[in-house]
Amino acid sequence: MDTDDLYLPDYKRNIYKVFPTALRCMGRKVPRDDLFSVPEVRTHLKKNNAMDARRVIVCLVDSLGVSNIQSSKLGQLFDDIDGITLSSTFPSITSSAVTSIHMGVPPTEHGILGHRIFFPEYGNVIDTLRMAGQGVRFRDAIVTAGIDVRLLLWSKPVVDLLSQQHEAPVVHADGLPNHIAGTGLGHFFTDKPNILPYTDYIDAFGMTRRLIDHYPTQPIFATLYFGIIDYIAHKFGPYSQEYRESCNLFLRQLRAFIERLTPSEAKETTIIICSDHGQTPLHEERKILFSKEDLEEVKGTLIGPPGHSGRVTHFYCASSGKRKKLKEWLKAHVEDRALILDTKEIAKARLLPGKITRRIIGRLGDLLLICRDGVDTEIEREYHRPGHEGLLPRRKLVGHHGSLSSDELYVPFLAFNAEKLV
Repeated sequence: MDTDDLYLPDYKRNIYKVFPTALRCMGRKVPRDDLFSVPEVRTHLKKNNAMDARRVIVCLVDSLGVSNIQSSKLGQLFDDIDGITLSSTFPSITSSAVTSIHMGVPPTEHGILGHRIFFPEYGNVIDTLRMAGQGVRFRDAIVTAGIDVRLLLWSKPVVDLLSQQHEAPVVHADGLPNHIAGTGLGHFFTDKPNILPYTDYIDAFGMTRRLIDHYPTQPIFATLYFGIIDYIAHKFGPYSQEYRESCNLFLRQLRAFIERLTPSEAKETTIIICSDHGQTPLHEERKILFSKEDLEEVKGTLIGPPGHSGRVTHFYCASSGKRKKLKEWLKAHVEDRALILDTKEIAKARLLPGKITRRIIGRLGDLLLICRDGVDTEIEREYHRPGHEGLLPRRKLVGHHGSLSSDELYVPFLAFNAEKLV
């Protein structure tokens, strides 16, 4: 993959190793790779007294790129405690990346290889974030139909592998915003009895305070997912004032939570801040648009509609001959705005670890369109999208992710004893 604006994921220093690392910080091991094999990470953990913790609280903050946070107070904290840079997965999209974090393996091992991707088992494109079929408007349509979506997974969540043979079993809590708790992507890895629902930062850390009060002497592994910064980055851009203020607000509320811990509680608590991916600014004039008429030209080459993972588009071809025709058509259509990679090129480029099997290609696609920096794609849908919505015109995406720019790929990892912020 010869480009000057796209990079390969690093699967040695990868986000999928965060949960096994967090558990090892509290003396628990699972049969998954962790980051202790990276000397720089071991130094970071030791310097910040992150090991030998009774409880670990992982703040999984959506859309924190290392470069995105530099002008914020969160970026200052990253510098002050010598934060570690990790790599996201490919594609750098929430469905694949967050699932990788919860599963402790890369996408090729858990099977969620994108956001809207084709599942041969059902012969249709499924929106894995909403758990609904292509074009279906309501959330959890697949689950409501009685389908056990965990059967789509090729591996188990990290916490399912956690042995509870110790004298003090680990209390596990999955903190999620109310509107997504127990729905969508969470069906893959969240057990409802373990969900800690909340409305905002204040509520999230307040519920975590209650958790500590209720289990004062037991080991706690709490994961708190925050999606608001991702929304802000899409809407206002990952280098906007709004983005910076969102990062500052998160850190301010985290500090307020830590300040309410007693000295003994703080000493026994490790805080980890990590992310699934970053975001990159978009240039509207370079957008790749696929109209219904465009797709009609190559309709015979596909077995179904293209999949979509942000700045990556998945194409599922009817045959190798059709794939060649489609690849030539796509190259002419996108010009220099994206890479078009077939199965062999995907394997050669090592975008994903291990052997790229037919099972993987069945979900990933025979051809991938990978946007260059600043480029986005849009596929015209059947439903009507009005140009105006109420008082203001519809806001276009200003930032996005899914591809392989440095903004999207490189994310922070900070692990420190809570006393560091007191």
